[in-house]
Amino acid sequence: MSCRPIRNFIILSLLALGVHSQDPKTRDQRPTEPVARIETELVQLDVVVVDRAGKLVGDLKREAFEILEEGKAQQITHFAVGNARQPAVWLTTEKKPRTQGDATTVTPVEIRGHSIVLMVDDLHLAPENLILAKRTLHRFVENQLSGSDQIAIATTSGTLGLYQQFTTERAVLARAINRLSLQQRQAMTPLFDVPRITDYQAELIDMGDAEALELAVQEILLSEPPQPTGGRIPRSGTTSTPGSGGAGGGEAGMSARDRAAQTAKSKARSIIAENVNYTNATLGSLEGVVRSLRDMPGRKLLVLVSDGFFLGGSTFGKHFDLRRITDAATRAGVVIYSLDARGLIATPPGGDASQPSAPDVGMPGARSRIESGAIDAKRDGINALARDTGGFLVMNTNDLNLGLQRVLDDNETYYVLAWEPETTYRDGRFRKIEVRIPGRPELRVRTRKGYFAPDDKEKLEKEKADVKAAEKAKDRPDEKAARTAKEVQLRKGLSSLFPLRAIPIELAADFIDTVQTGTLGVVAAHIDAGQLNYSLNNNLHQTFLDVVTLVFDEKGKVAGNFSERLSLSLKPEMIDQVRRLGFTYRKLVPLKPGFYQVRVAVREEGSGQLGSATRWVEIADVSQKKLTLSSVLLTSTVDDLKVPGVPAVEGPIEYQPRPTQALRRFAKGRDIDFLIFAYNAQVADGKVDLVVQSQVFSGSKLIYSTSLTRVTPDEGWDLQRIPYAARLSLDGFDPGEYELRLLVIDRLAKATADRRVNFTVEK
Repeated sequence: MSCRPIRNFIILSLLALGVHSQDPKTRDQRPTEPVARIETELVQLDVVVVDRAGKLVGDLKREAFEILEEGKAQQITHFAVGNARQPAVWLTTEKKPRTQGDATTVTPVEIRGHSIVLMVDDLHLAPENLILAKRTLHRFVENQLSGSDQIAIATTSGTLGLYQQFTTERAVLARAINRLSLQQRQAMTPLFDVPRITDYQAELIDMGDAEALELAVQEILLSEPPQPTGGRIPRSGTTSTPGSGGAGGGEAGMSARDRAAQTAKSKARSIIAENVNYTNATLGSLEGVVRSLRDMPGRKLLVLVSDGFFLGGSTFGKHFDLRRITDAATRAGVVIYSLDARGLIATPPGGDASQPSAPDVGMPGARSRIESGAIDAKRDGINALARDTGGFLVMNTNDLNLGLQRVLDDNETYYVLAWEPETTYRDGRFRKIEVRIPGRPELRVRTRKGYFAPDDKEKLEKEKADVKAAEKAKDRPDEKAARTAKEVQLRKGLSSLFPLRAIPIELAADFIDTVQTGTLGVVAAHIDAGQLNYSLNNNLHQTFLDVVTLVFDEKGKVAGNFSERLSLSLKPEMIDQVRRLGFTYRKLVPLKPGFYQVRVAVREEGSGQLGSATRWVEIADVSQKKLTLSSVLLTSTVDDLKVPGVPAVEGPIEYQPRPTQALRRFAKGRDIDFLIFAYNAQVADGKVDLVVQSQVFSGSKLIYSTSLTRVTPDEGWDLQRIPYAARLSLDGFDPGEYELRLLVIDRLAKATADRRVNFTVEK
């Protein structure tokens, strides 16, 4: 490993615009997870096997497994073993557009590390538990993830918006966690309201629990002033109210106890109705996120952070069919792990701190027994979600990070099993699945419990709707219909939670400041041309791409919108090179200081293939006159671009113009160049005193650093925009994910600033 400063670096070359094919010496093979595409109905599961001690078992063969669907044995047609470092082979029935006459194909799809959705139940977390959850998630992101783990943070209320897309950028994840907040709920039982019924007590009352009802009735009766009875205090169960006219007369003829019971039941139903609304919203959001991951390849993890919730009393019945989420998880390859954010629970008499307190009113221990039952009842839903999708519930621990580590450890080894059901049912009914390992009673299998069979009735209705839509489309010109279809596809790519990979895209978004234009976002998208479909016209290989770039500010408002059509016309001798190397599309976007999300979608005309990518960029406010750094701009070295006569190791190094690189993957043993600008350095006597240290991290471990290096600007350079460029040798780096950090110290101003960028070293 070594890092050498570079002088006379042609800086503007890093910002060059246009389409650029990457040099073959800098384009390396990427680790892939093959996904075989087939045209048949199948079911596939990823399963985890543990022994009695809970230790993962990873040496099983296909013959060890038995799959039962509705009790009938199925033939395993596909078997694979995977882990976080080497994912298993998955099958998909999605048809891939290819040239005419092509059948199904095997397509390499890039999968590295874990794909994790951290879903925070902001509709049910208590304030103190949200604080704990945010602290836990910060530690998880900073210390427990690898550089290749891609994370999405979502909420059950859906309030995070732009932050719900997958990213590997820790700074983005930290901002998303900081934005988490509780959603305002209507107060169920005001502090001085009578009766003060807890959520679980309301469910028990609605289900006919006599003790829970009596507790509320007694509280109501004790709160009412005694009625005048001529000196006698009647028993509450027999007294009628004055003027009631005896036992008849409807409500006026009811006893005080009956009225109290009616009041308690009515209030319980109101509480349950509101709880049902929030539970439905929570489970509906969860199902939507899970289903949205169906086209994302590989095994996905979803961690639900919640205090738990109640599933409703007898009045509302089973208001949400949890099998819908099980079905969605089966089809999307998602495992749900639930994290009880309450930690260790010691419930005091009268209920926990998040619930209104009320006395036992002559029924010693009654409320304590009810609230003890509420602890487990509140876990029922989150436990079922985890159990039925192959995960587990983490509870009774105040160290939630240990629970999250258990989730990561649980995915060190897993199996993928696929089969074609011997009997294809198309009745829309739920099909139960069981995976067993005969003859090995000490082993336990965790996986999803089933799925809903296709429904021919729904299919028929959809076909009718499609025919109707086609009839309406006849009234529109073909050109307009095609334009509408294209816009729908591009919107899909721009709104996807994860990158669409039919056309693989690598995206970089960087920040610089210039005298002429001020603060800029530098957007570079490397487009893989290997999957494009070319037609031969006049001895030229041609295809057309629609490229849409959207830039959003942190509030979700559009700050930049670009749409262009790229025409590729390649000579026969160029087609193989472009297929192999791809090309880069670039934009310079003037942006005010702030935090922005850049989304790019690319669609190929004719085939309709779609690719998308998302990246965040922070545009610093250089007007504050504080030491500020640009983004770290990376590019790979190319031997044949050296100026003849310049020494290879010692002395200054010069290059021909080369743009900054969007594809930040480099072969082991090569060198990479990086550039950064320091803004607002303090100047004394026409000089600055800046030093730079380069550091490389693998995860949270520092593996390489340089000594402090003095920055010496060339004569006549703008001292408010000082460049520093250097070369990093990758000779000593093993293949993997790394983070380059640059620390700049202004010794005159006694100020420091740093910038970070991720890169990958490949074999």
